[in-house]
Amino acid sequence: MQLRGIRYSLCFMSGVLMMLLIITGCTDSEPSWTTFVGSAVEKSFPVPKEAKRTETATNNTKVDYVHYSMPGLREDDPVPEPYVKAITEWGWKENTQESTGTTLVFTKDKLVVQLTMHKNAFTVLVPKMQEKTIIKGLESNQ
Repeated sequence: MQLRGIRYSLCFMSGVLMMLLIITGCTDSEPSWTTFVGSAVEKSFPVPKEAKRTETATNNTKVDYVHYSMPGLREDDPVPEPYVKAITEWGWKENTQESTGTTLVFTKDKLVVQLTMHKNAFTVLVPKMQEKTIIKGLESNQ
């Protein structure tokens, strides 16, 4: 009698485990592109909330960048349309003259952001503006 109860419990647990494996295996690995948050290097530039930050460099004197993992991206494909729409809704405009290949350049006010697509990842890069000192010559009024 007790052995039968153990068998039923094992069968039930095996069934639950199989269902979990099937559900986990059938989940969609494509990004949803519905929810966005500010980038780690420029809060006013959106990134998908589901993207995972894998590398950040903010101590470089020329650029700040953050690398995000995002399954389902392909380097040869264009930036997904919902992402481009979110970027423009956040006030950014693409600088088509500066954009090349898998890197798109966006501007907002005096800010510049470069978005580069990779296989299953993307990078948000913010070049630091170099302040140039202008020395005006003194004119003589003689």
